[in-house]
Amino acid sequence: MIRQKEGHIVYQPLESLFTMSELFGSMSQEYDAETGEYTPDRTLTPFTLLPNYSVTDNTGGVPTGGFTSALSNVIWTVTARVNGSNPVLNTHYTIDSNSHALTLNFNLDPDTIGTVRFTADYLDRRRNEILKLVWEKQLSCHSSTGHRIELFTEWPGRTNLFPWKSRGIFSIPVQLRNGGSDIADADAVYLWQVCENNTWRNVDPSEDIWCRSGNNNTKTISIDQAYVQKLLVRCEAWPADLPSKLQVVAFLVRRYYGQYDDDIDVLEGAYIFPATTRAVGEAYVTNRKGGRIPNPQLYFDIEVLYSRGDDNWWHIAHGIRGEVPRSMFPVDNTMQHLFGESTRELTALRPITVDGKILTVDGKLLCGQFPTIERDLED
Repeated sequence: MIRQKEGHIVYQPLESLFTMSELFGSMSQEYDAETGEYTPDRTLTPFTLLPNYSVTDNTGGVPTGGFTSALSNVIWTVTARVNGSNPVLNTHYTIDSNSHALTLNFNLDPDTIGTVRFTADYLDRRRNEILKLVWEKQLSCHSSTGHRIELFTEWPGRTNLFPWKSRGIFSIPVQLRNGGSDIADADAVYLWQVCENNTWRNVDPSEDIWCRSGNNNTKTISIDQAYVQKLLVRCEAWPADLPSKLQVVAFLVRRYYGQYDDDIDVLEGAYIFPATTRAVGEAYVTNRKGGRIPNPQLYFDIEVLYSRGDDNWWHIAHGIRGEVPRSMFPVDNTMQHLFGESTRELTALRPITVDGKILTVDGKLLCGQFPTIERDLED
């Protein structure tokens, strides 16, 4: 007979971190009674609150990482006054079912306050324990007639950077104004930020290799196109003596190829005669207007290939031009004489890392360009 006694497993509580990212706006608004304008105007630029929940298990039983999508019983409660009434879901605000983000697209009535409240549960299945999350913050809208502060820019909100039309280092300028008049630089504060992992942080030239200037209270940020893949930056600005008059303007800058077409010409050896010693193929890329892009190998990973029609493609060159010797030609009329090319878009210059660490040479970052898709040689 076996005598048994049951033991018990004790699981340590999880360490968790909950944050709320405020995207494209702020909790406070200002209403100009003279013009009837809101700053910021959420009907033009909706304000998004994005929850972020991460978990760390020091025992290693639960993988460390983001668990926002694992939250349950997610409830957003919005209380405010909109034209004298309560805001309505899917009319004045929306909730993303995947990210649980709340987007407000309404303006509060002037001189009123409201609240946004977030509650959710996370189930720790090891302990069968529910962790409660609660977050709440106040919304406000204040009337103002003494100041008409705006952050002005002529730069578009979205900029497409064609690789073969390099701007080099270019600058995005902004100007803080009051009632249409420029505020002197000494009386204004400018702060440039970049969006990274759905969170805004201050621009740091030592980390942001695309930035050439613009982090130290300047109203212009300078960007090196060669290092830009997709970049979302914003400028926060306010009068030095009126920090409550915060203004924000955001810019999306991205590497963009648009419509193009690629093909290959057979320059030599299109027809094989007894005296033909080689065949030469040259790949090319045309833009959306049909013009050939000069030096396309600077912007694309281009591979020239050769086949004898047996479903096998031989790599013969990287770049736009490839040569095939006679020894590779078809030996009878059952074979074909085919050139091919494979063209893939290249990324912007990216730092090269090993085990998460950026490689350097003589103190300078080691960067490279890489195809944006995997190699595929199927017909």
